[in-house]
Amino acid sequence: MSSTRVSVLVPLVGPSAELPSTLEAIESYLHATGFEFDIRVLDRRDGAGYGAMLRRGVAEAGGSIIVIVDHDLPYPMSAIGDAVALIQSGAAEVVFGRREARPGDLLLRTLLVPILPDRALHLKAFSADAARLILGETRLRKGGFDLEAAYLANKYGFRVECLTTHGGKSASKATFDIWSGLAAAAAIRMTDRRNGYRPPRRCLVCFSSEVWSIDQIPGNVVRSCSRCKCRYLGHFDVVDDAGPVRRVLRGQMPPADPGDETIHRGVARERTSQRRLAALRRHLTSRARILEVGVRDGSFGAAAAAEFEYVGIDRAPSVARAVRARGLEVYCSTVPNFVNTGPAFDAIALFHVFENMADPHDALSRMKDLLKPGGVLLLSTFDTEGLLYLITERRWMTQNFRTHLILYSRSALIELLEHSGFEIVSIGAELEYRDQRFLRHSVATRWPALMPVMQTLFRILPDPLLVPSGSIRIVAKRRVGSPVNFRAIPSVEPTHAR
Repeated sequence: MSSTRVSVLVPLVGPSAELPSTLEAIESYLHATGFEFDIRVLDRRDGAGYGAMLRRGVAEAGGSIIVIVDHDLPYPMSAIGDAVALIQSGAAEVVFGRREARPGDLLLRTLLVPILPDRALHLKAFSADAARLILGETRLRKGGFDLEAAYLANKYGFRVECLTTHGGKSASKATFDIWSGLAAAAAIRMTDRRNGYRPPRRCLVCFSSEVWSIDQIPGNVVRSCSRCKCRYLGHFDVVDDAGPVRRVLRGQMPPADPGDETIHRGVARERTSQRRLAALRRHLTSRARILEVGVRDGSFGAAAAAEFEYVGIDRAPSVARAVRARGLEVYCSTVPNFVNTGPAFDAIALFHVFENMADPHDALSRMKDLLKPGGVLLLSTFDTEGLLYLITERRWMTQNFRTHLILYSRSALIELLEHSGFEIVSIGAELEYRDQRFLRHSVATRWPALMPVMQTLFRILPDPLLVPSGSIRIVAKRRVGSPVNFRAIPSVEPTHAR
């Protein structure tokens, strides 16, 4: 017996002579799938509208997946199974049936959200948690209810997918037209402006409730805060850093192909590390103690160990083992689990590591405890307010969040550091060295038409070449003196069941 229970809601929005045959067909189809199911016909009570019927039906439904279908089924029966499969597989939490784009949809998407249901179909599917939150927050009663559900699905960060239906008969009646849709969009915006809806989960950085889903990537959504301009994933994969350490035997990694154009040569990495060390050196004495979080290939550690006392930590055992083989003091650990057995550090360096920390407030608090008063924090990270990032954001959204959890804006980092007990010393663009073969490969894959011009430029430019990376470099010092209650802001409980 399947553990998935499906609740099918059939709202009656008008006379339906086909209802008995529709219910029989749905029951026969769901019996064949093997799901546990229940079917509810929703009728008008006391003049209740379409939205009130669905709110009542969702409150009474007991299934883990809730599907709303049309009473005349203007689509193949398999569309119900496809919608259930999308929810059951975790590919989506909300599914809207769609047949074709219609005039006026572009205007409604601009006013509301990019993914809207088809005005001619009632077909929708929700996970139980999504249905109770989204439909429970709706306010409209008529056809604009579908637009309101789409708006709230985006507001609360649920993954939405469209299910294209083919075949079947034409729909009997549209749920809304262009004029009623515009009126509903205005009502939705005004209700939200008056705080008529429950606020979404707060921003991880500034704890603002002005958070929206701006894009969907495989298996996740990307959220954006309108206040601090940060981007972050809708949910993080939980990693148990406090679990026991186990020795895992792995085969030897194959050597890197020296002709691979996608790999930087050691010269570029070493010159970038020397440039970063020069920015840190002017704030340190000759006997300073440096901690690097995320050692990467060890190039910065090798440069820093020649002048200072260097310690590195990295959460990846293979990376820590490889860099430790170069004679550097490197430990396999994370910032929360690292125990400093020596004196406090004079400096802590993080190069594109801060984006991978799920709790930035706790991480900064712990790094502050590892620093001595007046100690230096050198941090480089992406800047979501930078021109280069804004130009390439949509194209490289999936790539940016392949390993990163949070992308920060310049203003958010300044506020975050100051509230965590640091004083900003300097902030500027991060320039990194890139091999010409890497740049040539990037131009050839992205803008092949520019290759003849770039080939000429590459002949006269140095190799490696110093180029902007779309990142910023911040140097901050731990605040000296008595604490001013600037420690990490306590976590805020989510405002809904997710």
